[in-house]
Amino acid sequence: MFRALFACLLVLSGVVSAHAYDYPIKDPYMATIMGTPPQYEYPLGDIRPATFKDLNPLKDLGAIRGREILLKERPVPDILWYEDTLQYSVALQRRVAPLLFVIAGTGSSHQSGTCRYLQDVFYRAGFHVVCLSSPTYPNFVVSVSSTQVPGYIPHDVADLYASMDAIANEIGRDRINGFHLTGFSLGGTQSAFLAELDQREKRFGFGKVLLLNPAVNLLTSVSILDHMLADNVTDRAEAARMVAALVQELSEAYRSSDEVNFGDEFLFTLFDSRPLSEKELKILIGVAFRLSLASMVFTSDVCTGAGYIVPRGHVVTREEPLSPYLDAAVSVSFDDYVEEYLMPFLAFHDPTITRQKALAACSLEAIAPFLRTSSNVAVMTNADDPILTRDNLSFLSRTFGPRLTLYPVGGHGGNLRYRDNVAAMLDYFRK
Repeated sequence: MFRALFACLLVLSGVVSAHAYDYPIKDPYMATIMGTPPQYEYPLGDIRPATFKDLNPLKDLGAIRGREILLKERPVPDILWYEDTLQYSVALQRRVAPLLFVIAGTGSSHQSGTCRYLQDVFYRAGFHVVCLSSPTYPNFVVSVSSTQVPGYIPHDVADLYASMDAIANEIGRDRINGFHLTGFSLGGTQSAFLAELDQREKRFGFGKVLLLNPAVNLLTSVSILDHMLADNVTDRAEAARMVAALVQELSEAYRSSDEVNFGDEFLFTLFDSRPLSEKELKILIGVAFRLSLASMVFTSDVCTGAGYIVPRGHVVTREEPLSPYLDAAVSVSFDDYVEEYLMPFLAFHDPTITRQKALAACSLEAIAPFLRTSSNVAVMTNADDPILTRDNLSFLSRTFGPRLTLYPVGGHGGNLRYRDNVAAMLDYFRK
């Protein structure tokens, strides 16, 4: 059955032959976690040799700089006092140049490994590059989100769009001679909606838009991620224990981070020292998703005072231990979040909305007519991406046709740094 589907996709889209594609990791779960082995990565020196600015580790002296902008004048909970401004990263050319926006994946920040890598690639290729955190990332929830209840794509995309407009104005539009857009995972999905929104609002006029490993249907993809944990444990209690155990194992590597960055050197070392079974690989992916979800849920609840995690009326202080709240948040699946938190919020503001309508609005199928006719929007993904179903792959093929590049292996973004993939990205944006 899958072979027949793959044959159809081969005819209808830009499928890369397995014989001509040498990405070394064939297991999709391992690829998702491991990323691309360094010796298979695209040599950045082939784009442009590194300069002092590229290598300078000092803040605000290197090519890539962290910046922040105040977009919302509103009270910020004391425990989140440091999140009042939107944090993003920017790499600017000295001359007028096109600007590429990069939208981070689910629960990830502008400093995630994927964002940093894409910023380095395209800055060397001559673009201004701005990386934005996911609307599901705590800093975005606190500083920008109009509702502070993330997960409903129409709202999240409107907030992203306003942020991008403000940042472009901050940089100076006279320094920019064109706008482009890319995003990974959920960021790829949101990029499609941003392109559709811009067709109506016309603040950017994106030249090229590239969706990297996008989710077709938000609920379908996050349910798959949730089930990677839930299907491999007996109950919520074991899921929470599993999260705690793996967090402990990863704690030394991620002591100063609140997100798990797949594909870095630590995970190579972890895998080399203790080979993981497929069950453990799935659990690790599920744990990473559950951790980012827990952080999002806790942040949203503190901001709205909804009483979902923190008792209603209780003010969390800086001195208060957070572990009881985080333990509670870790037990929340995305389906729980939608049913118990997001839908009541949406229904309060729009009594006519149903779960079916809300979820349909978070699927690429909602903007399929736009995507079918937009020659400047393309997709790169993998036939073995764990977050895509066969129906999802068929939708992408029918909708994008030759604008879909489908690699035979790579998992969920595991091959983003692979030499063939990077070469294809550069070629797409340079045309």
